[in-house]
Amino acid sequence: MSMNVTIGAWHVTPDQNKLSLDAKDYFVEPLAMAVLVYFAQNPNKVISLDELVESVWKGRVVGDHAIYRIINQIRKILSADENASYITTIRKKGYQLNQSVTWIEPNQTKETAPAKTTTSPPETETLVQQPASSNKLWMLVSLIPLIAFILWFGSKKWVETSSYNAMKPFNVVKPFSVLIGEEKDPSYSPDGKYISYSHHSKSGQNFKIFVQATSGESPVQVTFDAGEDFSPSWSPDSTALVFLRHLNGVCQIMRVQIEPLAQPEKILDCNESGIPNEVIWGPKDNIYYTDSVSAVDPYKIYKYSLKTSKKEQLTNPASGKSKGDIHMALSNNGEQLAFARDLNWGSTQIKLLNLKSSKLTDLFKLAGWRKSLAWSFDDKHLYFVDENDNINAYSIKYDFRKKVLDNTHTLHSISGHKSEDKLAIMTGETGIDIWGSRLQGPRTETVYIESSEIDLFPEFANTSQDIAFMSLRSGQPQIWIKSPEGREYQLSHFNDDRMVQRIRWSPSDQYILGSSSNEIYVIDVPTQKYQLVWQSQASFRIEAANWSVDGRSIYFSSDMDGDWQIYRKEFGTDSEPVRVTDRGGYSPVLLDSGEMLYYKYHQNGIWKMQLDTKSETKLVEDTNVFANDALYARNNGFFYLSIQDDLNYLSFYDLGTGKSSTIQSIDNPLLDLSISSDASLILSPKVYKEETEIRVLEKQY
Repeated sequence: MSMNVTIGAWHVTPDQNKLSLDAKDYFVEPLAMAVLVYFAQNPNKVISLDELVESVWKGRVVGDHAIYRIINQIRKILSADENASYITTIRKKGYQLNQSVTWIEPNQTKETAPAKTTTSPPETETLVQQPASSNKLWMLVSLIPLIAFILWFGSKKWVETSSYNAMKPFNVVKPFSVLIGEEKDPSYSPDGKYISYSHHSKSGQNFKIFVQATSGESPVQVTFDAGEDFSPSWSPDSTALVFLRHLNGVCQIMRVQIEPLAQPEKILDCNESGIPNEVIWGPKDNIYYTDSVSAVDPYKIYKYSLKTSKKEQLTNPASGKSKGDIHMALSNNGEQLAFARDLNWGSTQIKLLNLKSSKLTDLFKLAGWRKSLAWSFDDKHLYFVDENDNINAYSIKYDFRKKVLDNTHTLHSISGHKSEDKLAIMTGETGIDIWGSRLQGPRTETVYIESSEIDLFPEFANTSQDIAFMSLRSGQPQIWIKSPEGREYQLSHFNDDRMVQRIRWSPSDQYILGSSSNEIYVIDVPTQKYQLVWQSQASFRIEAANWSVDGRSIYFSSDMDGDWQIYRKEFGTDSEPVRVTDRGGYSPVLLDSGEMLYYKYHQNGIWKMQLDTKSETKLVEDTNVFANDALYARNNGFFYLSIQDDLNYLSFYDLGTGKSSTIQSIDNPLLDLSISSDASLILSPKVYKEETEIRVLEKQY
């Protein structure tokens, strides 16, 4: 057991990767804890990057950005103590911990075992020739470890292979729900007799909770009050449910008795912040739920005791990096919590939290924003939905995955049976079209782009009425063009499963600019030819690229120097990018005046920089930092998404008067829009849903 330590006002428990301040616990990854412990072992000493690599990373090859990431993670948590500064950057030298450090002896220490004394025969210079039979004997003895290793390795592979073969595919799909409309959030009762779910009828206004017997009886509605009811989860004895209710911008965690049916009652308040919260009823009357204090705060996982009303934060995703912990699944024994952490809106990290030891383990990553997780009945496997909407099983013990269902429909959520190898799945098609309306006068929406697939990220051309957008019509994300005559055609022909998000027309409309992972590219619109502009090292990310006013340069955001900064790359040359910002920058927009508008990755607000002097001014505060694609310079000002009472609004800032005005509310949860060059029209994606249903998957061999 390692010693605990106090650092300033913090109590640090290295064995649990835990930091505590004012009775509130925070958790970090093991590497971050190792770095913090090394600082505590060397208080007030200036520690260089080389020393950290040698002492913590044990000399392994690691880039500076990896160290910056760990330091930033530690700083973000330590900043919860607003009365002190903990880790100081010493320019060109390293970092320094400048708080008092006290090491604490553990409550129990192991007794020191007495040293063993061994006696050896005296050395002799006489060489005795061993008989041939003795040599063979020693040879056989020396082979015993090798034979033992081969047997161990073979048995290990045999067990892994047996486990792999035991993960048989689901081969029976049965219809379950019978209501007309949309279902979501299926949840098996612990006794396996019921499945609860949220249902929205085509004639109804809100989602309500229904319970349906697995024996084939008709569904029973159990909530009736105003509000949207989501995420039902059963009590351990299968007699009650907890669920989430959203009403007039307010989120509440509710409880309803099923046998006998009673009026729902509120347990506690939560926050409605764009992405639906989730709640799970675990053993010992503990409630686990996800929550975010604002639209820009990452979702965290909390535990709430129904017996003591004590609330405890279990996870602590970095602020400003992503939307946080967006989905969770509790093991059937109640000891482990698997959850999905969004990684910068580009991929998902599946993690495992041991609720007894607080140990946090990274399991695997998935491309895209994935939500669906469920445990097998024996807690040996974790079922998940991959980027192709197939169901896979992941072995917790042996760290491998196997596809167990080929699926042809979009899968939205899954729930595991508690005592049998069955899954309840919610499947159906979700469509997203692109709608538009005028910014002045009556707000009448008109569909501009529609298909049976998902269409996103619209972008008005600068000199014509063409519209570029991303679509999944060809089976993977591609850039498409719609002409004013109504012709729609595929512009890009990517074959590497890249994410296509923000796209921008060049000032002359000859090129469309995009960025993907670690590269910047353009597509020549007349010839449809792809051109790589610049590529960084694989470990660095590039996002939010935009054109200069004259089209000769490309400005983009990257974390290649540790934190997010803005860089300029001369278009059509072999020159390397030049950093523009020094104090953080993200999502640049260039102005005719020789100035640049931009966000900062970790902060609310929009800044303006004079490019020749690099002087910067903060213009507005009330921004949604996840809506950086909605920043457009128009009419001596700029449009942006502001936040008021956790709701999004399109606002306009007048650079002449220095004042902001609210234009209209934005109901689009995707936070993506485009403003025409004359500021008369707005385009944004709009979600529509077709019929969805719940089905049951079984294995019959």
